Amino acid sequence: MFLNTVFLLGAIHGVVLAIVLATKKVNALSNRILGGLMLVFSVDLAMAALMGSGNYRDYSFLIGIDYPITLLYAPLLFLYTETLIKGTQRLRGRELVHFIPFFLLFVFTIPFFLLSPEQKIANTGEFGAMNYGPEFVTHLKVGFNLLYIPFILRQLQRYQQQVKESYSSIEKRNLDWLRGFIYAFLVLALVATIIHFLNVMAGTMDQYSGIMLLAVTIFVYSIGYLGLRQAEFFSNYEETSSSAEVKSLRNVSYSKSGLSDERGEELMQELKYLMETEKPFINNELSLRDLSQMMGITSHNLTEIINRFAGRNFYDFVNGYRVEEVKSRINQPESSNLTLLTLGLEAGFNSKSSFNSVFKKHTGMTPTQYKKSLVI
Repeated sequence: MFLNTVFLLGAIHGVVLAIVLATKKVNALSNRILGGLMLVFSVDLAMAALMGSGNYRDYSFLIGIDYPITLLYAPLLFLYTETLIKGTQRLRGRELVHFIPFFLLFVFTIPFFLLSPEQKIANTGEFGAMNYGPEFVTHLKVGFNLLYIPFILRQLQRYQQQVKESYSSIEKRNLDWLRGFIYAFLVLALVATIIHFLNVMAGTMDQYSGIMLLAVTIFVYSIGYLGLRQAEFFSNYEETSSSAEVKSLRNVSYSKSGLSDERGEELMQELKYLMETEKPFINNELSLRDLSQMMGITSHNLTEIINRFAGRNFYDFVNGYRVEEVKSRINQPESSNLTLLTLGLEAGFNSKSSFNSVFKKHTGMTPTQYKKSLVI
């Protein structure tokens, strides 16, 4: 009884969250897809509450509606990630291909939907699960969702690489929260897999379902909590990725532009001179586009120069100069009254966390440890 109440509350929560997401103006398509995912979870939870309470006998027409929707979990998460990263405004035909497995399973389930109420109830298991179709279909549903996870994580990895080729500060463009969201989904999928095999070994397909549905409830509540706790969870990306710079990155892979080694070396020396004399890196929002305009060359050429002749991406290249700036000022008399954080911010870092992590990456020590090492 208690779990049924929890499942019902989780379903209601998911529906409310889906409505909120559907009305968001920012990242409209992405948020609607995420709202759709929340709605799918809600259907699963509502059906669990209905079946677990035994009320399905009074609402037999609902039995089975949750059978094919399992095949919507991973595709919706994949499309959410893709549309969020690419800023897609509408789904194209090739994206709709992801829904074919769901459509096929739905068609396969139609004969069950057409059964009489008595026949449907007769095909319902002890714990309220639907007894329909061969067992391997359930195996396929579990494997299908797990199959998507590597592709979703690969999307995020590519995005992070692209951002580091164009920005010197990536905190506002960081999708770590989305990676955490996907890892949570992965844990959920693994829990589903373990429970599925426990059911198989127990000789039933529903004995451990309550544990899985409780995990789904926690997942739905967590998303709602994060959405309310930090507004950027559902809207941050629009502020940063709508710029022309990220749009130019979306479908461009790095390739050499034909610059000779001699010309490349000349431009590299010009770039070093610019960085050392004008110190553009103190601008904490310095981008590839800004620096290429200062150099009078294309962004693509600047990327090639930094990659080929500095052996770094844009993010590491610029932040390397920021670290050196702090190191050069850290023991100067005029800096004696300044905190390390102040030095970091004046060098171009835009937060304490980025300053500490980048400094340690380049020196192997935190700013505090580095300063102490100079005294010894």
